Amino acid sequence: MADALLHVADLAVRLSGGASLGHAMMIPGMREFLGTGAEADIEVRLDQPLVQPECRIIHQFEIADGNARCRVGMDADGTYWYRFGEESLLRYSERSPRVVELNTMTEASHLRFALWVAYALAGLRQGRVPVHSSVVVCDGRAVMCLGESGTGKSTHTRLWLQHMENTHLLNDDSPIVALRDGIPTAYGSPWSGKTHCYRPERYPIAALLRLEQRPENSIRRLGTIEAFAALHPSCPPSFAKDERSMDLLCDFISHIIGHVPAYRLGCLPDEGAARLSHDTIFGSL
Repeated sequence: MADALLHVADLAVRLSGGASLGHAMMIPGMREFLGTGAEADIEVRLDQPLVQPECRIIHQFEIADGNARCRVGMDADGTYWYRFGEESLLRYSERSPRVVELNTMTEASHLRFALWVAYALAGLRQGRVPVHSSVVVCDGRAVMCLGESGTGKSTHTRLWLQHMENTHLLNDDSPIVALRDGIPTAYGSPWSGKTHCYRPERYPIAALLRLEQRPENSIRRLGTIEAFAALHPSCPPSFAKDERSMDLLCDFISHIIGHVPAYRLGCLPDEGAARLSHDTIFGSL
């Protein structure tokens, strides 16, 4: 296999390379998005002989499932360098905004995360943003459950699946959000955390739901500034330290919250919380 074409959120992503390509296609979720075609919107070139130059570090964070630290740097030419652990490298330059380069990665978790970063970087320039959330689809509309890790996003969507009719899970960790014909839309993706839910589907977004654990269930609709603050932390973390990416991301978030209601749900892990959020969201449509 010399290359593979994935279709993710209406973008064609071509992976090309040697040994790493075979490893990439063994990652759970990738084959569900395989497609055909000659043209690519994003080129991810694997097994490149990358050598990182001196860089200014703009951000650092832990890779959730990779047991390693990601260090994001920018060199004198304005090129982005992502280093996962000690040896895994990703290079991205806005001079070629549709191309991302990776070196050979032997650690599967690094490769999986690097592919997500590659899509996030190039996709942002084409109006696609991965959002850390769990997404349940009800009657053909997506509800995005947002919150920090451990706040109960997956639990809340599971309660919808158990107690609400006409529901299914779209993605449990990193769906893609885009404006499709001006309509905020949630897409399934090859990245769904620990839950194997890889659906190449899309649905208009009914609401954003920011979760907080509380001793009783309550919900309220958020104003514009609060809605922005609810969505922004769930977007890719490295963008927060990069002014150019931040400008694009802020414009994107403003468009989303201008069309989609956002709520803050204080909740228990029970059926009542699911019914409260369901009835509030779908009773107001």
